[in-house]
Amino acid sequence: MIHGYYIIRAMWDEFIKAIDSNLQEVGKDLGNWLSEHAFNIGVILFGAWIIRHFGSKIIIEALRHTLRTDLYPTQIDREKRLKTLESLVGAVVRVGIYIIATIMIVGELGINTGPLLASAGVLGVAIGFGAQSLIKDLVSGIFIITENQYRVGDTVKLGEVHGVVEGITIRTTILRDLNGHVHHIPNGSISVTTNKTMDYGRINENIVVSIDTDLDRLAHVIDHVGEELAAMPEFHRKIIDPPKMVSVKGFTEAGVSVKILGKTVPADEWRIKSEMYKRLKKAFVANHIDLAK
Repeated sequence: MIHGYYIIRAMWDEFIKAIDSNLQEVGKDLGNWLSEHAFNIGVILFGAWIIRHFGSKIIIEALRHTLRTDLYPTQIDREKRLKTLESLVGAVVRVGIYIIATIMIVGELGINTGPLLASAGVLGVAIGFGAQSLIKDLVSGIFIITENQYRVGDTVKLGEVHGVVEGITIRTTILRDLNGHVHHIPNGSISVTTNKTMDYGRINENIVVSIDTDLDRLAHVIDHVGEELAAMPEFHRKIIDPPKMVSVKGFTEAGVSVKILGKTVPADEWRIKSEMYKRLKKAFVANHIDLAK
């Protein structure tokens, strides 16, 4: 028994020595690998972080100085265009940096990236055939941004959804409606786009007055209210053409329909229209003009 004990003890000691020797070899190899590669990988990751955080900002600043003033004449137009391009630039820079950094790190690990890139190309083709809707979203997003169909901050109607554009990526458009709900709409599903804040806003209203209304007096009252609006400090730079009565549309069962038209800077027509109706109501009462019942 005692002899067997010493044999087992000797075998255990040899086992421990073997493990210790292997651990030392592994530690030595790991130390050598870290000394050769860890610094380079750290530089790659740090460089990717720097470019990721500052690259898009540098590109946007360059674009800020190259935007054509004939295409984007106002500061609001230029800022909307820059915010929209920022979404595209950020996505392209982010994806590009991730891909390049990954390839560089794989190469630093000693793996041949040639077959990897070839496999990625084949895989990309296979995924492309199986993800046609995604490809459609990406292509549509690129056209939306490059054609300047709408910008971040615009009020639009996309299909049946109305709202303010909060973000545009090359895959989706993000809208927030008047209820505060956020809608993520795939770009490839957008068939009809209505931009309500491009170039200028329009006041286009019809009102119906009683059949015995003096239409000349009605036109004078409406035009006077439009001139008052254009003279207001908060509106005089917002109104391009003051609201005025432009035509008598015809008779209805209730009375006479007339059209009011005006032109404003983009996105201000609703606020101006609200004030116009407040003033028209007071003016109609003062001039004994009755709306049709």
